[in-house]
Amino acid sequence: MIKVPTTIRYGLRMLITLAQNRKQMNTSEISKEMGVSSLYLRQVAIPLEKNGLIRGTKGARGGYSLNIDPSEVDLYTIVRAMNEDFSLLDCVDCSEACVRSTTCVSREFWRGLSMALRQFLKNMTLKGLIENNGDINIPAMGFVEK
Repeated sequence: MIKVPTTIRYGLRMLITLAQNRKQMNTSEISKEMGVSSLYLRQVAIPLEKNGLIRGTKGARGGYSLNIDPSEVDLYTIVRAMNEDFSLLDCVDCSEACVRSTTCVSREFWRGLSMALRQFLKNMTLKGLIENNGDINIPAMGFVEK
């Protein structure tokens, strides 16, 4: 099973929560809505804030709010903001990761699949994900299940 890192999953959920509520929220509010530790959310927020996706305000009335228009940020940008390598295998982007990279027949398959995943994420905005309530029309996105 290929697993998406927790930081990506929670980072996306945090952005969805902020976009749906359309207001500044403190970590306790976000934590309660997401069912995630507020301490962990503070860690998740660091790369989101660093990359300009959210704005943090300190103090008694502090919290986080979106710093972007949900219709203008694609999901790939969000994934990359979380500082995670989102390749399916290490050798996809770094041939030095495996001694067999130069002769491996399956490497191109994994590279192609990784590129399709990246393109899928680039074609979906945060607003589109929210409006579709997570229900993605794969054929409309250019991918057909056979």
